Amino acid sequence: MSKAMRASALVWLLLVLAVAGWAAAAWPDWQARIDMDLFALLPHDERDARAEAALQALARQGERQLVLLVGHREPAEARRAAALLAERLQPLPLRAQAQGAALDALRAAYLPHRAGLVSRADRSWLADADDTALLARARAEAFAPFSASGLAWRDDPLGLFGRWLAELAGASPLRPDGEQLALTAAGRHYVLLAYTLQGSAFSLADAQQVADGLARAQTALHATVPQAQVLRAGVVLHAAKAAEQARREVSAIGTGSLVGALALVVLVFGGARPLALMLLTLGVATLCAMALVFACYPRVHALTLVFGATLIGVAVDYGLHALAAGIEDDTPVPLRYRRLAPGLFLAMITTALAYGGLLLTPFPGLAQMALFAGGGIVAAWLTVVLWFPAIAPRRLRATRAARWLGHRRWPRWHTQPATLAIALLAAVLCTAGLARLQAEDNVRALTATDAGLLREHQAVAGLLGLPSPAQLFIVSGDTPEAVLARTARLGERLDALTRTGQLTGYDALTRWVPPPARQQADVALQARRLAALAPALRTEFGIAPPGAPATPLTVAGWLAQPAGAMLSHLWLGRGTDGRYAGVVLVKGIAGADTLPALAALAGPDVRWLDKPAEVSQLMGRYRVLLGWVLAAAYLACALALLPRYGRATWRVLLPPALASAATLGLLGLAGEPVQLLTLLALLLVLGVGVDYGIFHAEHPEDGRMQIATTLSAASTMLSFGLLAFSHTPALAAFGLATLLGVALAWLIAPWCRAPAGPAHHVEGAPW
Repeated sequence: MSKAMRASALVWLLLVLAVAGWAAAAWPDWQARIDMDLFALLPHDERDARAEAALQALARQGERQLVLLVGHREPAEARRAAALLAERLQPLPLRAQAQGAALDALRAAYLPHRAGLVSRADRSWLADADDTALLARARAEAFAPFSASGLAWRDDPLGLFGRWLAELAGASPLRPDGEQLALTAAGRHYVLLAYTLQGSAFSLADAQQVADGLARAQTALHATVPQAQVLRAGVVLHAAKAAEQARREVSAIGTGSLVGALALVVLVFGGARPLALMLLTLGVATLCAMALVFACYPRVHALTLVFGATLIGVAVDYGLHALAAGIEDDTPVPLRYRRLAPGLFLAMITTALAYGGLLLTPFPGLAQMALFAGGGIVAAWLTVVLWFPAIAPRRLRATRAARWLGHRRWPRWHTQPATLAIALLAAVLCTAGLARLQAEDNVRALTATDAGLLREHQAVAGLLGLPSPAQLFIVSGDTPEAVLARTARLGERLDALTRTGQLTGYDALTRWVPPPARQQADVALQARRLAALAPALRTEFGIAPPGAPATPLTVAGWLAQPAGAMLSHLWLGRGTDGRYAGVVLVKGIAGADTLPALAALAGPDVRWLDKPAEVSQLMGRYRVLLGWVLAAAYLACALALLPRYGRATWRVLLPPALASAATLGLLGLAGEPVQLLTLLALLLVLGVGVDYGIFHAEHPEDGRMQIATTLSAASTMLSFGLLAFSHTPALAAFGLATLLGVALAWLIAPWCRAPAGPAHHVEGAPW
């Protein structure tokens, strides 16, 4: 090795040791920064920062909540089961929400503003009722067994405040049941247990502790009350399940890829030294990839690590080529590596750029995957080109497997009838598959949700009337009062959809804080009618009702109350543009046919946000864009390869191009749709397929390169073949497309190799 090479190898060694030391110290922190948040995979809104603020507020409001409905056909048994389950959950990092206290806090928060709080039915009644009807209502309220408002009769003789509270309670099916809230549905009595996670919902340790503890508590409950039913809903449960699945997939893919790749190394190269070199390369690549991604991102999604497990299949390529070049070869090591250097460099650049195509998407999770894989590939290449000349064996003995692989010869392309017939048949099948190809841009393919948990969550949402967190209206205005007024008008239009069954309801801040104009009108209406009733009350009961306090209820005042703080996600406040905004959440959308009707309600200062639909449309746009990017990538590769290969450049680019077309055809024949990640897989096929073309162009008749490309393709296909079994649909589609493309590129590349000339002859090669 030259002095410059030795210096570079030393610098790389010191850098790797420094990264290793940092990783060892930061490992606990890295584990705490693994993200299970499904929303973290999705792109940020391209047009409206308000939309992002709304979604983040909803995420913050719901991410630490755990809701349990404990049901039984007998109400007493339901209450007993709920008490037993609550007792079992006490040791977990959960804080029980005091439901009875919340109702008292709600009543106390509204009490100073009750003059402006009149229900819709009472508003109409007060406007039309005569004095006789007013007195009859007052008499009925005077002799009622209890007051719904908690006020003395003389303070609310018409029961207006109690009826306002009852109308407010009508938005929820829950009713007081002792110290808790409960509901009855489908012949079962359900008791609500609501908890707040004390840590983060995406802390894997906390999530797993809660999920495991809840499972044990349910098992114990069913042993005591066999007929009890527990329905669960909470991000923490999905996070725990996703973490378990991610660990399982990382273990399966990583272990399978590693064992398979190392078994191939032992089979073909024999001995412990090549095995140790491959382990060294993979260790450095994985270490640097993880360090890079954790250094660049405050949180790393678990799917990044699942995808990163496939790095094994690609990172071994450079070591395989370097080791294969030493089989039965006495060429001096510096000369051998100088001969390999151009091909290894071009292979690394094209593969890293292919992974870099993931950076072109707006999806944060995919960008992390690109950085992880690209960083690992560069680290593996540096390890091979800087360290292998000093530590790799100068000469390797050809094993039986190496001789068998090295003497396999693919025929070159020629125009014989049999070859033309095979090519024509393949073209017909490919064309038929391409004609059947369909596109699929559903954002739900990016996530894998446990079916059982999803059914329970939907059941809880249906019973409690929970709104959708991803489909909502954003209402803007120059003042809070303007926002409330527009929200009230929107609510009237949503009421019409609710009456026709297209919705089951909606959540809006105006349900809790009426617009100021309405409060003023209700204060005046109530004062006028009570003044008309006062003489009759003085005559019959000997009292004159005092006027209700007329302090207006404001958004700021309401949100400052403990009860109002629970609804802070409905108010976005003042933005950087100086304007205010609030959120309206819809409930129980009847079906896809209702979405156009909801979208039609949007207008000036009222925006309809359908996040799944918007992201799906965005994925479709980027899928089309990546088609053009793929074409541009082929052009860029051609320009990069032309100076070295000239007219023979087509021999390098044709294998990945044909493999990509055939992959799409096979997907079409199999009925598999094309997704955004399918195009990204074809970018990777370009990078890997060009590698095969490069090595066949550099060493067209050297059987040792045939060994290297075969082992490389086998390890890559093994990695992505395992990824095809991922429970995340998008990753499975990516793995399947890459598996097919890499296999086809490996099969096609030898057909396109050029005849060997004097420049390619290797002295002493037994092949």
